[in-house]
Amino acid sequence: MTHLDVNGAALAYRTSGTGPALLAPECNYSWTPEVEALMAKHFTLVVATPRDYGTSSRPGAPYDPHVWASDMLAVMRHLGHESFAVFGYSFTGAFGPWLALELAEHAAVTAVASGGFPLLGDYGITSQDVDGQMAKMEQDEDLWAELGTRFDLRAGAAFYRQLASLPPNALVDRSPCPLYCFWGDQDVDAVEMIMPHAELADGLTRRGIPWTLHPGMDHEGLSADLAVAWPDAEKWLLAQATFGP
Repeated sequence: MTHLDVNGAALAYRTSGTGPALLAPECNYSWTPEVEALMAKHFTLVVATPRDYGTSSRPGAPYDPHVWASDMLAVMRHLGHESFAVFGYSFTGAFGPWLALELAEHAAVTAVASGGFPLLGDYGITSQDVDGQMAKMEQDEDLWAELGTRFDLRAGAAFYRQLASLPPNALVDRSPCPLYCFWGDQDVDAVEMIMPHAELADGLTRRGIPWTLHPGMDHEGLSADLAVAWPDAEKWLLAQATFGP
């Protein structure tokens, strides 16, 4: 893992592979070596972490999500990538489309493959659920400490509150780049909490957004076996790929 100093914060990143640039943000959990190897087969893979997450600096409150977008852009520009695609799942499945919106004026994000997060609907529902979960976790000192080794939980909640400030459907309807979505048909924790699978699929289809529903997979199951979802995502990302610096 390498660190880049950006305005006093050390941002962790690592690279592998060759091909068009693909950013896989690493925020609340780490990609497995197996999945990283798959992603790096046809892409120049950059796994990067904004401040307050992972092994990057954790300055803490007050949290400014806009800085996290700037952090990702700084790492990619440092590596010579003026534009890049993004792949994410769950938290980073929301972070990728949001990043594309945040960096729209830079025309930096060319495509986003987003898994395990309902890009349509009211994002405030997810934010309220996260705040409720965090209130419970704060009562369990051991759990709070364990999760805190991975990321600043309050920063994660601040990100979801930032999403909640967007109008419903904005991650899709305001997207400056093509999107691809995937999720498990047993995902009741992140997806069906917001809307039925059929309603999400129909809304994406009406907007011309391609999607894949993986049978027999719940939220954690697909997270643990992203190799199942990668071939379809890879095919779509390669079709969108921008080759160059």
